[in-house]
Amino acid sequence: MNKTAEKIQLARLKKNMTTKQLAKKCGLTAGYIEQIESGKKIISEAIAEKIFKVLEVKSDSVSLEAMARREEYVKKAPKPKPVQKVQHHSVDHTPSWSGALDNLFRKYPVYNAHTKKEVGEKTVATLDTKVEGYHCDKISFIEVFDNTMSSYNILEGDTLMMFLTQDITNDKIYYFEYENRPYIRKLRKEQNKKISIYSDNQTETVDALKVKLIGKIVKLERNL
Repeated sequence: MNKTAEKIQLARLKKNMTTKQLAKKCGLTAGYIEQIESGKKIISEAIAEKIFKVLEVKSDSVSLEAMARREEYVKKAPKPKPVQKVQHHSVDHTPSWSGALDNLFRKYPVYNAHTKKEVGEKTVATLDTKVEGYHCDKISFIEVFDNTMSSYNILEGDTLMMFLTQDITNDKIYYFEYENRPYIRKLRKEQNKKISIYSDNQTETVDALKVKLIGKIVKLERNL
């Protein structure tokens, strides 16, 4: 159990709350809370802030996810070899981690999903050239432009992490173009090369050839 998980669990128990009660107040599931407390789930700063706010405890200002990945890297990183002195010049033998730690983070532009214009920047932690298990060159970030997927807990202004792919996994959320318009919708492959498109109050089945996939949504972050 990491420090964040322990802090959440102790605060919840202190308030005599069950994981189900805490999850309901945070808009999450009990299973998700249990994964956090067991240390199996590394959460974003935004989610941590939401939980700590409900539990009425102060959270750390440093990105919890980045901190966890930084600690994991430092544990695995090989010890630097000592620097040999050359021509009797003074050499600093103190190991420097700044360059190595710089490689742990990568900046990505955030694009408005409707206009496709850059609206911000996102700095994320990387580990072995991967972000959240996806290769760092295969992800992108978009900002939600409407509330047509509110029943799926996706709201205007949310930031979505997207894995760039041309393949459909049924009942997952995708960012795509249909008839030259961008959409964020749940998709399902049907027979006869058809695709069903789901939003809050509408289901439409269209020709698969008319759907231009851009990527699968793999993570949501909400600004509180």
